[in-house]
Amino acid sequence: MRKLILSTSHCPSNRSIFLFPAPALVRALTVAVMILTATTNCGIALAQDWPQINGPTRDGVAEGETLLSKWPANGPAKVWSHTIGQGFAGPVIKDNQLIVFHRPGKDYLVEKLAADTGKLLWNRKLASEYQGGGPDQDLGPKAVPLIHDDRVFLLGTGGNLFCLAMADGKTIWQKNVLSLYKSPSGYFGSGSSPIVIGERLLLNVGGQDAGVVAFDINSGDEIWKAFDDRASYSSPIEVSIDSQKTAVFVTRMHLVGIDPTDGKVLFKTPFGKRGPTVNGAMPVFANGNLFINSAYGVGANWLKLAGDHSAGMSVTSVWANDDSFSSQYSTPILIDGYLYGTAGREDFKNGSFRCVEAESGKVMWSQAGVAVGHTLKIGDKLVVLDSGGTLSVVQPDEKKYAGLLSAKVFDGGSRSMPAFANGRLYARSNANRKVGELSCFQLGKSK
Repeated sequence: MRKLILSTSHCPSNRSIFLFPAPALVRALTVAVMILTATTNCGIALAQDWPQINGPTRDGVAEGETLLSKWPANGPAKVWSHTIGQGFAGPVIKDNQLIVFHRPGKDYLVEKLAADTGKLLWNRKLASEYQGGGPDQDLGPKAVPLIHDDRVFLLGTGGNLFCLAMADGKTIWQKNVLSLYKSPSGYFGSGSSPIVIGERLLLNVGGQDAGVVAFDINSGDEIWKAFDDRASYSSPIEVSIDSQKTAVFVTRMHLVGIDPTDGKVLFKTPFGKRGPTVNGAMPVFANGNLFINSAYGVGANWLKLAGDHSAGMSVTSVWANDDSFSSQYSTPILIDGYLYGTAGREDFKNGSFRCVEAESGKVMWSQAGVAVGHTLKIGDKLVVLDSGGTLSVVQPDEKKYAGLLSAKVFDGGSRSMPAFANGRLYARSNANRKVGELSCFQLGKSK
């Protein structure tokens, strides 16, 4: 068996995850998820950049950062705030330029702000025909944008895929993937962010004979389509196997590995459950192993990969259960063989922050009363923003829960993935009566 290593030759993607409120009628079904969508910004990612949903390497980690040991009495200092509309798409940042994608009215609005001051640099309206339905009360967008070189890629809730110029927001190309590939809109519309690998933009489309599609980043033309499965709200990651790039997707009912050059399916295994369930969390990769998880009775799975592109690949389950770590949309952080993050369901109000031994699935400890949310590793600390609007700093410790700081930073909910850059956390609240807030908090030292 050959050794598998995490690729660091690119700046990965988005795990956009998000969640949406569900009416009482379907509350037992889903408060649903996500976007977590992994996206990639190829090239060298700087520590002060966060160009896709889950950070420079799509694992929620910002290296080389030091957090403040104390906050003011009322919580971390708020540097600036900006009024936004509906949606669960978290912000992304490159070269002190922040992109936020939201819906304040009939149309989507894309805005570029100065990350340090919040000053508006440009904005663009983009048409949206998505009207929601069923339990979906938020009209999106729900997929985290992706900054790649001098371009911004965005996916609207109705399947509109846009490529804009980062400099001025002008449209370079666009298409509707739901119409093109006859894809169902899912429970909450489209919400899986794309990933760039080489000159290809890969997207979990979920259409007929087109589970995953690769588009040319320059023209938007289709390069290949592969795998027959519906889309999820999880975002893909990229791993390197003997220096060969592999795209890893969690779709509606599978975990699948794909060769990004030609769309060849390298491995697949069932993961998911039919009915009103959602796969929202991104996969986690380390040392030839993959961790995937979902709520709704699906559970978690620690898998081992073997083989390579030429000889063929296999995936074997090391352990699987619905007790260790099952979350509605949260992707945990892996540190020294232990997974840290929030498990549970927001609609069931059974969230907990826990530590799980990755190789065995053993729950080392579980801290009750922590709402489902998102966890980042900033320097040597964990930063947790839960869906109730509470922000916490935690010291990773496999023996006990070690909370250091905590404060309520939003009055309403906060389900979107945050971003961290240059000592500051960028997070958005859920829209209350269609009005939300994007805020910048000083958590570390800015350079």
